[in-house]
Amino acid sequence: MSISESILTALFCMIVVFAVLGVLWAIIRLFSSIILIIEKTKEKRSSRTNPKG
Repeated sequence: MSISESILTALFCMIVVFAVLGVLWAIIRLFSSIILIIEKTKEKRSSRTNPKG
C-alpha cells in the first residue's frame, strides 16, 4: 500500500469515527430532551393533584 492510499484510508477512518460520534451526540441530546419533557409533564401533573400550601 502506498503512502497516499494509507493517508486516504486513515482519513476515511477518521471521518467515520467523527460521524459516529456526531450521531451518538445527537441521539443523547434527543433522549435528554425527551426525558426533560416527560419530567416536566409529570411534575405539572403531580402539582395539580397534590397542591402544596
